[in-house]
Amino acid sequence: MKINVKQIMAIILAIAILASLSACGKKDLNNNEINGTFNEFLVAEKIGTVNRDDFTTNEGGLTYQGENGLYGIMSYEGLRDTGAIYAKVTSVDKYFLVRKTLPSSGNDLAGVNSAALVDNRGNTIVPTGYATFDVINERYVVAYSVTERTYLQDDAMVSYSTDTNLCFSSTLTGDDTCWYLANWCVYDIKTGTPVVGASGSNDTLVSARGEYISFTNAEDNRICINSKGESLPEGAYLFDDGSYKIESKLGEVYATDGTKLFSYDLTGYEPYYIYGDYYVATKYQDGESTSAIMNKKGEILSEGYTDIPTIYGEIVHSDDKIYNLNGDIVIEGTYTSVDDDRVFGNNWMLHNNSYYTLIDKDGNVFYNGGGNKTHVWESDFVASTEKDDDRYYFSHKDQDYTIKGYHFAPWIVEVPNANSMYDLVDTMTGETLLAGYKDYSSISYNSFAYYVYAKYNGGADVYLIVSGSQLSEVTEKKSRLYDDLISAFAAEGITVSVNKETGEIALDSSVLFGGDSAELTADGKTFLNKFIKAYTTVVYSEEYTGFISKTMVEGHTAPVAGSTYASGYDLSVERATNVKNYCLSGETGIDVTPIANTLEAVGYSNSQPIYDSNGDVNMAASRRVSFRFMVNIEF
Repeated sequence: MKINVKQIMAIILAIAILASLSACGKKDLNNNEINGTFNEFLVAEKIGTVNRDDFTTNEGGLTYQGENGLYGIMSYEGLRDTGAIYAKVTSVDKYFLVRKTLPSSGNDLAGVNSAALVDNRGNTIVPTGYATFDVINERYVVAYSVTERTYLQDDAMVSYSTDTNLCFSSTLTGDDTCWYLANWCVYDIKTGTPVVGASGSNDTLVSARGEYISFTNAEDNRICINSKGESLPEGAYLFDDGSYKIESKLGEVYATDGTKLFSYDLTGYEPYYIYGDYYVATKYQDGESTSAIMNKKGEILSEGYTDIPTIYGEIVHSDDKIYNLNGDIVIEGTYTSVDDDRVFGNNWMLHNNSYYTLIDKDGNVFYNGGGNKTHVWESDFVASTEKDDDRYYFSHKDQDYTIKGYHFAPWIVEVPNANSMYDLVDTMTGETLLAGYKDYSSISYNSFAYYVYAKYNGGADVYLIVSGSQLSEVTEKKSRLYDDLISAFAAEGITVSVNKETGEIALDSSVLFGGDSAELTADGKTFLNKFIKAYTTVVYSEEYTGFISKTMVEGHTAPVAGSTYASGYDLSVERATNVKNYCLSGETGIDVTPIANTLEAVGYSNSQPIYDSNGDVNMAASRRVSFRFMVNIEF
């Protein structure tokens, strides 16, 4: 196995899809049409903040370089931070290779074997003592320890380029890479210990299917063992999920723990592939082969496919047709391929020459189009139109959105707004998900969720963008919390604007400060005494214990003529900070212990104004300090 330590993890960028919405039935669509009622509406739930804007997004979390020159790791939502303690951090799948010190040279084998593997909270997955790692599935990691420097590339198992700071040009002879021989062993992520029998010093491909590890030993024999070091039964054929079949036992399929799932010898079909919870099986008769789809009980759901089918969730692609699991055609037409990983949730993009069709599992069509005005960039489908000015746009109904740059999440595009900041727009519904930030980046958690980092000067708000149905329980509890807060504010006799849709609890700046000052007035302090009493009484009550992870105190200014984001930024930060500090002081008359470590201040300047019913900026309402709590969402 040849492994280069410098692993560049790309931000998982999915696609944005042009759409408008109306009803449609099953039919052959061969020209630009937009149909359907889309049911996977998106919501953006604010779940954290990052108090710096110079971080890098990786598949496993966030990394940054501190003022001391060392590197730190943060969890997705920014709530857990290792601090800048590492001399080197390299992204490895959803984990990080870290070193406290760097090797003195490429010949410093002990220094090269000084890496550990940690998660985004700094928890150790594999202890210090290895050179590099290869995550082979959710259960196993291959750890490599170098044993000897070599200049024979074909013999090497581990390599380091000079720009990794692990090799130095003075130690090299006509090459810019350090090559090493190495030993390897497999670690079980679940237990944090090596797997007995899964180790070696030979150059071999180590892979995993479910709980089984597969590799070739020094004698060139293929070995399959589980986490306990137990070998796969003789004559077994291993499926991708760790289940296996044994042909010598009259065609039986077993779960990864050895439990018998079903017998297939009487069906005439023999399973060869597995997709999720379904097997694809094939039989030969009269010189021809046909395929069937089985569930994990061995029951045949559909059969008679002349081309081996591929299963995507609940749809099947075979013979250039799209079926459901029962073998019924869900949409008429011929489709050469399916791109399920380029759309959001249970939806699929179908290809037919230059035409693209977006459907759900029932065959409802949401987008159908193509031709010269539709573009494919870097193999990712982009439903965009090219106007006469040679600029690209996404469209929804009668609204065109100019693309700021690369779009990074399904159907979501970054578009400039009137304040020279940027919004995120869901092109399937035309809804604005986020507004008023200077930049965005993202990490794909899975096909149903994205972490989005909305950046402002000096920091970023962290949002979780998911299907609205996924947050239904959280949304209901939040709604109850807002209602309880409104009642508590009324009981204290104070007026507070609570927007249950945006989550903003806005305090009028004219009550707190005088003119353009950031100094709290006497009336402002009296107001805050009542406000923070009501807020903490509800938010930290027994009913909502553990529900809130953090509360942001947000400062805002109005976009008056001639003002810029920069000109109002310092005032917005200072006001938010003064409100936060006062709420944590002893002057409020409350126990501040519950909120001592949860309040954070941030300034947004004039980037997030309040609009009236006519679409005009409400200057008075825009001058505000807001509280916004973040729900503790754990995947």
